[in-house]
Amino acid sequence: MAEADNTAEGTSLDQLSEHSLNEILRDIIKSIENSKSQVFDIYEAARTEVEESKKNLEEIKAQTQQTITVVDELERQEQREKQNLVRVSSNFADYSEERIKKSYELVKDVQIRLGVAREKERQLRQQLDRFEIRLYNLQKTVLGAERLAMRISSVLGYLGSQLSDVVAQMEAATKNRFLSAAIIKAQEDERFRVSREIHDGPAQDVANLLFQASICERMIDIDPDEAKRNLQELRQQLKGCLTDIRQIIFDMRPMSLDDLGLVPAVKQLLTKLRERGILEATFSLEGPEVPLPKHVEAALFRIVQEALNNVERHADTKKAAVRMLFTEASLAILISDEGTGFDMDEMEAERQETEGNGHFGLMGMTERANIIGAQLNVTSAKGKGTKVHLKLSLKPQEAPEQAAAVKPAAESRMTEG
Repeated sequence: MAEADNTAEGTSLDQLSEHSLNEILRDIIKSIENSKSQVFDIYEAARTEVEESKKNLEEIKAQTQQTITVVDELERQEQREKQNLVRVSSNFADYSEERIKKSYELVKDVQIRLGVAREKERQLRQQLDRFEIRLYNLQKTVLGAERLAMRISSVLGYLGSQLSDVVAQMEAATKNRFLSAAIIKAQEDERFRVSREIHDGPAQDVANLLFQASICERMIDIDPDEAKRNLQELRQQLKGCLTDIRQIIFDMRPMSLDDLGLVPAVKQLLTKLRERGILEATFSLEGPEVPLPKHVEAALFRIVQEALNNVERHADTKKAAVRMLFTEASLAILISDEGTGFDMDEMEAERQETEGNGHFGLMGMTERANIIGAQLNVTSAKGKGTKVHLKLSLKPQEAPEQAAAVKPAAESRMTEG
């Protein structure tokens, strides 16, 4: 009886510990995300204030320049009136006392106005100095907040992958379900990559375009022809910015995958790689295409995309081939290249020594295949290129083990080719 109580108490403690750890991990991630949000709010507020300060600075500069012009004119006028007073005062016989008095009053009036203008100039210069110092500090704040936000994003991605790995391991012990940390890390790395691409590309371009647009706005009244030329250049830069944004959107998820299906999306991917000078990959399709669930198409597309990325990064070649075979029983995909290849035994030994670190591309492809019930087989040898062979059963009643035993003759020919 006591033993049963101890067992029940141990089970309860395990469940409590698991629940507590889950809550702690979620709180940590949530806290970091809140910190990132607060830093971003600071960044936005500082950036807005920078723009306002720039406008105020330009206004003060204009006022200062106007005041300097007034001061210069009053100084010249003062000199003229002083010379006139000396001339009148030196010739009492030719000028009346009233005329001399009037000359003196004119000198005094100019000096008063000159003193007021100089004081205004001094105050404006002080105000200008304060605004320039404030603008400099605000720009430093914006830059610091921007860098801090990027570092927090990087840390959040790393911690998210590590902590999510712990959560996944604990869930696997109780629910017999495992979500690979490699996929999670790949997702976080992808988000970080996209954020960097947006920040370094379209975000910077848009900021520059805003600045050029403000210049065009000022030049419309001054030099309409120059303003028109600048607007034409602005339009061309906007086209380039739009192209970059569309490329980022395609890299994240091609719209053709949702609109047209797997085969058109893969063709579009190969076209994009060719247009960007990254990879020259041929495509062939055998058999009538079979509609697949959206999540299955997305997983297959990502596997093909990652395989082609590996060719570009590691194969030392720009030639590749993608072949797809649809049969009544299955879908087979072969991505091959004739690049440098690698030793499979050395790769496996390195994977075991590093516990998978450094091979997230291949691990991610394997995990995606496992999730949709597909089989992934990679073969390679040094100097003989690499082949990535993927097979997906199209019969719902077949278990993955049964589907593995089915090897149509046409698919065998694909593997041999």
